[in-house]
Amino acid sequence: MINLLDILNEAELGKCPPATQDIDLNLENRQKAIDKYGYGPLNPNEPNEKFWEKKVEMWQLDSIDEAKKSLCGNCAAFDVTKKTLDCIAKGIGNDEGSEDPFDVIEAGQLGYCRFLKFKCAAARTCDAWVVGG
Repeated sequence: MINLLDILNEAELGKCPPATQDIDLNLENRQKAIDKYGYGPLNPNEPNEKFWEKKVEMWQLDSIDEAKKSLCGNCAAFDVTKKTLDCIAKGIGNDEGSEDPFDVIEAGQLGYCRFLKFKCAAARTCDAWVVGG
């Protein structure tokens, strides 16, 4: 017997996640990740001691160095499949004369958070981090 829900789910799998195509939705979801799930730090190239100390305390770790090993880039929810990266590139756009969207993706080491539904950077983390990426 054909199940309508299975057909709809299959069709949905072929679409790009909405936040990869809609910058306002992506920013809204990212802000929610910052406010509710401690997404950050803003600039991963800086020491961000206060940010990482909160993660050490929350995850009951021994050091900031230990906390810095749990990043979006190695989270099970961080999606960097070809299909998803193509969706991100499509959302960034490739207008004539503009830079290649894959340059932006590479520079930010972007992926898509399947948990919090937004484009995120591999060098950041959040409270929802889970091993397995």
